Amino acid sequence: MENHRVYCLLLLLFSIHLSRAEDKVSAFEKTMKDSVLHYRDGKVTEALEALQKAKGILETEQTKQVGNVLPDAPAAWKAEDLTTEDVPAYLGGGKVVKKQYRATKGQEEILVEIYFGSSMIKLIRGMYANDQIAKSQGYRVKTAGGERVLIKDLPKNNLEISMPLDDEIMIKMTGKDGTQEDMMIKLLRDIDRRSLKTLVK
Repeated sequence: MENHRVYCLLLLLFSIHLSRAEDKVSAFEKTMKDSVLHYRDGKVTEALEALQKAKGILETEQTKQVGNVLPDAPAAWKAEDLTTEDVPAYLGGGKVVKKQYRATKGQEEILVEIYFGSSMIKLIRGMYANDQIAKSQGYRVKTAGGERVLIKDLPKNNLEISMPLDDEIMIKMTGKDGTQEDMMIKLLRDIDRRSLKTLVK
């Protein structure tokens, strides 16, 4: 009897999960279908609006998946919910996913930001590709997890670490109130960068 109850519960949970997945798919498919129907009726403006809506659904899902590459909070730390923002066009456009980590004891904080789809990333990467140029701008250059990172000491005992992964992705970390560099580097290494590159390509 107990096994039967467990089986029924698992079946119910699976049905709920499947239903939610179908809702996501149907929302995207419906907008695509609407776009086709509008186009066939000669309603180009409405067709474009439906396409934009479909694009928004895909971008929302991509942003969630990008956020999933960020690690859970380390021991003695807690993490806040993800937030996402559009990067203004004058800053290169694209999107940024943010996650704030806070020490459970003390005032230390680490803000992790993943920028992607911005034209400024390629520019920044090119500007600081040379170690001497980076150092002349106040950066220290290190390697973490096989990737090149730029580290800058900020006022009030704060710290900034940037890791341009390629021309489309940059990870930026800001440590506040005396957050240790080693702690930030460890968190940086825990980011699933391989999955991140796959998602944004």
